[in-house]
Order: sequence, then structure tokens, then C-alpha cells
Amino acid sequence: MDDKMTNENAQAIREENTKKTNWWKEIRDWVVAIAIAIIVALLVRNFVFVFVKVQGSSMEPTLQDGDRLYVNKFFYTPKKGDIVIFEPESDPDRPYIKRVIATEGDTVFIDYDTGDIYVNDEKIDEPYIKDVTARTGNYIMNLVAAGKYSRETPIVIEKNKIFVMGDNRNNSKDSREIGQVPIDEVMGGAAFRFWPMDSFGTIDAQENAAEETKLALAE
Repeated sequence: MDDKMTNENAQAIREENTKKTNWWKEIRDWVVAIAIAIIVALLVRNFVFVFVKVQGSSMEPTLQDGDRLYVNKFFYTPKKGDIVIFEPESDPDRPYIKRVIATEGDTVFIDYDTGDIYVNDEKIDEPYIKDVTARTGNYIMNLVAAGKYSRETPIVIEKNKIFVMGDNRNNSKDSREIGQVPIDEVMGGAAFRFWPMDSFGTIDAQENAAEETKLALAE
């Protein structure tokens, strides 16, 4: 009888220890899973993508005040026509969102008589702008004053820099004001609009749809 009770007690102790071990193992697994999730979230946040909210009207009609965007940061390199988010050294407290007009090695000339933009001496098609370009900024005005800006002497985009402008040309603080933007100030490229829901989708697809609508109305 004593041996039986001893065995039963030993079994009970083993079962209790097993329960405690399983309980601690479950806690440990949860802690590890949460830690991994946090690390992955931080890596994604810092190196893959970020969400931003559009503030202001400088990118109308393409983007509206209050739009929420997914911004791609993963091995991103700005290209002409892209919409980018950057943090200028001259105004680091808030990100800017603008369109890339020219990249390293390109030339830019803005004809303020017609509002046309010339990149590498070719007029670019800009169906996305709200109004024709009719206003300069300090950067270009200083070049004009120094005799360094004309059709014959356009702006030359420096190494590792881009020239950006807002689609709402006459209500935008952009490279006409702040000058060329260093690549290392660029956070990423706007790839997707997830709010408001009636504008849900990729930015490029929405721009193409808007252009098709304009053409249809023109016909």
C-alpha cells in the first residue's frame, strides 16, 4: 500500500511539474512570437514601406488633402513621373509630396510665357496638372538674376539629386523654391492610395483613368 501511494504521489508530482513546464513554455513561445512580430514590424516600417497622409492641395488634382498613401521604400530609386515623399533639410518638420520632373544629368527649362516644361529640350506631356505653370520660385529667380537660366542655359540636375514639382503648379512649394532635392532626403515613392475608399488603388492606374476621362470629355 505504501509503495502504491508513493508511486501515485510521484506520478502526481511529475504531472504537476509537466503542467508547470508546459505553462512556462507557452508563455515563452508567446513572448518570442510577440518579439519577432515587433522586430519584423520595425524592419518593415523602416526599410520596406510607410503610410502617409496628404496635407494640403499642392498635388491636386492627382492627390487630395487627407488622402492616405502607401509609400514604397524597398530599394526605391526615383524615376521621372514618380510621386515621391521626401523630407527637405530646409523644412525637416514635415514631409513633402511632389512629382519627379527630372533626374540626375537631365536639363530643365520652364517656359513661363506658355507654362510648358522642357526636359532635355523636349516639352513633356503633363495631363495630371491642375493649371499651366505660371509662377516662379526663389531658386529659379536667383538663377535668372544671376544670368544662369534661360532656354540656352537650363537647369542641369546634379549628381544624386532630382527636380520635383507639385501637380497644382501655382500652389506648390517645390524645386522652383527649394532647389534640387538630394536622393538621400527621399523617403520613398507613392505606390498605392488606400483612403478614401472610392479612390482605392494604385496611383498610376488612377492617373491613367483620369486621363482617359479627360480624353473622352474632349471628344
